[in-house]
Amino acid sequence: MDIGMYNSYLEVDFGRMKESFRKVQAAAGRRGVIPVLKANAYGIGLVPMADFLVNTMNCDVMAVAQTSEGVLLRQAGFRQVDIMLLGPAPRHALPYAVENNLLLPVFSRETALWADEAAAALGKTARVQLKIDTGMNRIGVRQGAALEDLLAFLKTLEHLRVEGVFTHFVNATYTDDPQTPVAYAKFEQAVAQLRAAGFAPKYIHCCNTGATSWFKDDRISTHVRPGSLYMGYDSMDDGTNWLGVEECVSWRAFITNIHTVPAGESCGYCNHYVCRRDTMVATVDIGYADGLFRPLAQGGTGGVLLVNDTRCRYLATSMDQTMVDVTGVPCRVGDQVTVFGYSQGGAKLPLAELMRYTGQNLSYPLCLTNHRVKRIYRY
Repeated sequence: MDIGMYNSYLEVDFGRMKESFRKVQAAAGRRGVIPVLKANAYGIGLVPMADFLVNTMNCDVMAVAQTSEGVLLRQAGFRQVDIMLLGPAPRHALPYAVENNLLLPVFSRETALWADEAAAALGKTARVQLKIDTGMNRIGVRQGAALEDLLAFLKTLEHLRVEGVFTHFVNATYTDDPQTPVAYAKFEQAVAQLRAAGFAPKYIHCCNTGATSWFKDDRISTHVRPGSLYMGYDSMDDGTNWLGVEECVSWRAFITNIHTVPAGESCGYCNHYVCRRDTMVATVDIGYADGLFRPLAQGGTGGVLLVNDTRCRYLATSMDQTMVDVTGVPCRVGDQVTVFGYSQGGAKLPLAELMRYTGQNLSYPLCLTNHRVKRIYRY
């Protein structure tokens, strides 16, 4: 393996991901799967991930969050796949979305009108999905009178074609959440309103990563919409892995220095961590500028990483370098460390474990890894 000039690398195991994706497909049943690739495919790499999904898993539809992500996929050659935006496109981005045949969310007269105007200017038809607000209160139109008004308005626009309808659950990471069935009932009403108004949406979807695992909404839905689930990360808050998916991403870096810090001396800026005893400290060649979550690595939290398969505590971090307590752990300069995922020796540090130190969800540390971290893909 050659990682060239990079200090660290993200290893992506597409073999594991393939098995996890199949488990998601089995759970979806008759429903199709819309894999979400937002945020550079959760840090894994937008184009390589799309290539895997289309050419290995035969996906014919994908979802992103922003117009630029969809345009990048079109420019990379993914022309025959439906690409839907889950987030609203600002008005200045609409011509790019329409030109590149992206499915746009609309949820108000303004968003519908602006999409229609952008399509008219290009001599095209804008393909849209209605976003229904069932409790998130982020974007969306509510079922009932507000939706009826929007549907009537849509019929007056000549350059729009409604191809989908979707919503997003608030608490689907809890199987006993009382809001989810209530939200689903609202979504059912919205779909019924669309159909009564003469619309026949191709895509009907509401199950995000959490709901895909356990909520069986196959009365009306055509698809499920998982994000990190098919990458091996079940987002259930109780730690349950309903489908038995396996993590497929490992972040590894290298030790660049090892020395003893006497008791009473400190590590890091502003004397962040004061050693209570003589401490063997290893310096690792990444920091928060690479995407290492700073609160995790600033001591005090109890956050850990793997040094030769042994959990070792973070002491302090900076933009580019991090210090770790390796007292009593056999290691030397040049050894690899594992920030999360699998070590070369096979030990595992799950992202779910890091959640306990940070209070953040599974996607957060994965998405943080940036361009300074080389991606290596294994099939």
